[in-house]
Amino acid sequence: MPLTLKPLYEKRVAIKQKLRTYPENHPMVATLKERAQALKWLLVVCFGFLGYKNARYGRIEAHEAVTRGGREVLLRAKDVAEEEGYEVLHMYVDALWVKKKDCNKPEHFTELIKKINHRTGLTINLDGVYRWVAFLPSKVDPRIPVANRYFGVFQSGEIKVRGLEARRRDTPLWIASVQKEMIRLLGQARTKNELEDCIQEAFNHYQQALQTLKAGMVLPEQLVINGKVSYALEAYKASTASVRAARQMQAAGMPVKPGMRVRFVYTRGEPDVVAWDLGSKVEPGNLDSDKYVELLIRAACSVLSPFGVSVDILREWSLSDGLQLHLPATFIMT
Repeated sequence: MPLTLKPLYEKRVAIKQKLRTYPENHPMVATLKERAQALKWLLVVCFGFLGYKNARYGRIEAHEAVTRGGREVLLRAKDVAEEEGYEVLHMYVDALWVKKKDCNKPEHFTELIKKINHRTGLTINLDGVYRWVAFLPSKVDPRIPVANRYFGVFQSGEIKVRGLEARRRDTPLWIASVQKEMIRLLGQARTKNELEDCIQEAFNHYQQALQTLKAGMVLPEQLVINGKVSYALEAYKASTASVRAARQMQAAGMPVKPGMRVRFVYTRGEPDVVAWDLGSKVEPGNLDSDKYVELLIRAACSVLSPFGVSVDILREWSLSDGLQLHLPATFIMT
C-alpha cells in the first residue's frame, strides 16, 4: 500500500506547494485546488477500503495500523506544540488547531512547523491563520466539542465550514443557504467588539427566514430533502421518511436499490411525505411547516450555539414575538 500510494501523496504535496507560489486571483489556483482535492479523495478511499470486509486488497490489520500510526503522530505533534508554548485548542485525525499570544501571521508558525516535521518525520503545512474559529459542542455534553464540526474565518476572509447542515447532502437548499448567510454575517467580525453586532445580524437573518417559512413563501423545490436508503426496503423494520418516500416510488414502478438517493418533501396529513421524483405537484400550503421550522432551528443552532444560544431558546422564540440575545464569554478569538 505505501508503494502504491506514495506517488499520489507526493504529487498532492507538490501541487499544494505550487499553489503557494500563486496569488489567490491567479487563473491556475482553482484548477490546482481541484486536482489536489481529487488526489486527496483517492487517498481517503484507499484508506477506507483497507477496512472494508469485501475489499479484494483490504485487511483490517492494515487499517488498524494506519489508524494507530496516525494517532501516535498526532500526539507527537501536540507535544511539540505544547513544548513551544502553544495552547492546543483542538485536534482531529491529521489536523491541529493551536493558539499563542501575538502569533497571528503565517511566519509566526514557521519554527513550530519545522519542529513538528522533525519530530514526526512527516511534512505538514499551515492551512491558514484564523481570524476566529468556533468548535461546536456535543449535544450529549456541551463541555465537549464534536470532533469534526466547526466553522471559522481565515484572516483572508475565506470561510471554512465542516460538519454543519450546509455541508450535508440531505439538507434542503433553502435551509443551507440561510445557514451560510448567517455564517457570512458572523464572518464580518474582526474584533470582539464587532462580534456582538454580527451575532445580532445573524440572528435577525434567522428571524426573517423563520417568518418567511411560516408564511409559506418558500418554494417546495427549495425544501426538497435528499435522503437515502442504505438497504433493500424489505429489510427496514422502522419506516423512516426516506423509506416511506422510496416505497411510494416502488409502488409507482420505479426501481429502488440499496444506496440510492431518495428525494422527498414533508407534507401535512397523509401521506406525510411525497416522493419528489414522482412528479406530483406540491403546493406551498400543503408542506408541513412545523417539520421545516424544526430543521431551520437546528441549522441556526449550529451557528449560534457557540455563543450560548441553545436550541431551546430558538424554539421558544419561534413561538413568541422576539428575543434579546446576550453574548456569553465562550467565543474563541485567535
